[in-house]
Amino acid sequence: MNEERSPIDTKVMMAFAVLVALVLLLPTYWEWIGFKPAPKPISKMADSTATAFPSAADTSSLSNRSTIRSRITNDSAKSIFVVDSAWSGETVQVTTPKYEASFSTQGARLARLVLKDYRYTDPERHDQPIVLLDTVDAAAGGGPGFQFDSPEIDLSLAQFRVDRTSVSLAKEDSGSVRFTVRTKSGNEWAVIYTFRGDRYDFQTRLLVPAPWQDGVERELHYGWQGGLWPTEPDPAGDNNDFAAVALMGKDLERIGKVDHDQPVSNLSGQTYWAAVRTKYFVCATIPATEAGGFRSVGRERFIPFEGKTIPLKQFDALVRVDLRTGEPIDLAFRVYAGPIDYDVLKSYGVGLEQMVNLGWRWLVRPFALVFLWLFQRLYAVFANYGIVIIIFSLLIKTIFHPLTKKQIRSMRKMQALQPKMEKLKERFKDDAQRLNQEMMKMYREAGINPMAGCLPLLPQMPIFYALFQVFRTSIELRGAHFVFWLTDLSQKDPYYILPILMTICMFAQQTLSTKDPKQKMMTYMMPLLFGFMFRNFPAGLTLYWTMFNIFSIIEQVWLI
Repeated sequence: MNEERSPIDTKVMMAFAVLVALVLLLPTYWEWIGFKPAPKPISKMADSTATAFPSAADTSSLSNRSTIRSRITNDSAKSIFVVDSAWSGETVQVTTPKYEASFSTQGARLARLVLKDYRYTDPERHDQPIVLLDTVDAAAGGGPGFQFDSPEIDLSLAQFRVDRTSVSLAKEDSGSVRFTVRTKSGNEWAVIYTFRGDRYDFQTRLLVPAPWQDGVERELHYGWQGGLWPTEPDPAGDNNDFAAVALMGKDLERIGKVDHDQPVSNLSGQTYWAAVRTKYFVCATIPATEAGGFRSVGRERFIPFEGKTIPLKQFDALVRVDLRTGEPIDLAFRVYAGPIDYDVLKSYGVGLEQMVNLGWRWLVRPFALVFLWLFQRLYAVFANYGIVIIIFSLLIKTIFHPLTKKQIRSMRKMQALQPKMEKLKERFKDDAQRLNQEMMKMYREAGINPMAGCLPLLPQMPIFYALFQVFRTSIELRGAHFVFWLTDLSQKDPYYILPILMTICMFAQQTLSTKDPKQKMMTYMMPLLFGFMFRNFPAGLTLYWTMFNIFSIIEQVWLI
């Protein structure tokens, strides 16, 4: 038996489609529709012959390297630190099961950081380990560093000595490196890095004994400077997620746009951490003592990609701590540089997991957390996220089956009333108010809730959006292979096979359930609308919605 939807069902279905479009498309195209300030003209665009994927070593976004070297030479006389003509720079190599790092004695700064467990997925860099930082000149400003307000206290100008040049750790090991430098007043400053073999983070500790009178400082900033480079095949899409983020009190502050007129943002208040992020990776600074502010600096660097020039966003994200001149300094910070993995971030106990955007806290996020947990458990059994998604779509369809069955029964009752409804429409064709009153009376007498046919749509909305957030943000799906051409379920289908198949399945489902000629427009429009939306969505989400529609067709044929 073929069922017809009531006019109320049709209106709700259309409202549901529009609402889905707004929820999914508006965040994605927020900047595209005009809420992003246009970049200022630049005198020289990026070289169109350059590589599509810039090297992480290119950290000259702050200034040209030759300019940096000149600054070091010219400003050394103003620096509080002793300049040793016999000093020769060294590099400290750190190797753990999680990463490989290099630290320069010029400024005691992290110069290179490579993640061992994560690989590039684009053809140019395929299967090479992710490089979060690769700074040729330590003074170029990339990576975590201290920032005093007085130009005389610039650690990037300091020539440090080091107590060891290599650290190699097993999973259960820990180790440290001590950098020291003397000031012209005779003080010794020390920067100590401590590492653990089983973690992505390391500790940075600044020690300055009392008394120190090398300038009057009331505050110090420490954090990641110079931003991060794209790690995904589509740098323009990856660039949309670039941001400086901080947890201040109970509020998550996010700066994702570059304001050319006011690139520096200073916020005051209790700060638990500050971070720079891409789509799947983050570098966060967690102070060991109370921090009273967050500073972000935004800039754009233009890079070439597939014949276009992309304004790549780069941010600094630093926490502020107060100092008292003359008193000893002993400050410690934990630097996390690794994946945006919910479970890993949550283990730090400072709210880093809030960086994983899983939707509205009270409505969507609980569903997303359940889905994430379930995906991980199913993957442990099937070892293929594509199969997991298919099983999950069947599970959701099974859960909603009682509601769907109720919807079908309601539609059958509505169909039985169609002859009487047509008579009412003819009788009260000139009195719309009376027509509505008589129709509602008929529904009550027949025991029909006119909204019952739309009940399955309401709980699907937060669940669908939760799935969208999980598929879009979960690093578990990054590089997840399914079958044949679907080699990365976190990226769009490169050949648009799934969006086309999904559109066909939606059209078949609409045709199966809708026979009213007046509703044919919706039968065509909804599948086309969803097909247009899903063309650039993650393949994992498109696979879910395709299978959900296939199971819906089977369910409808069985019930009808």
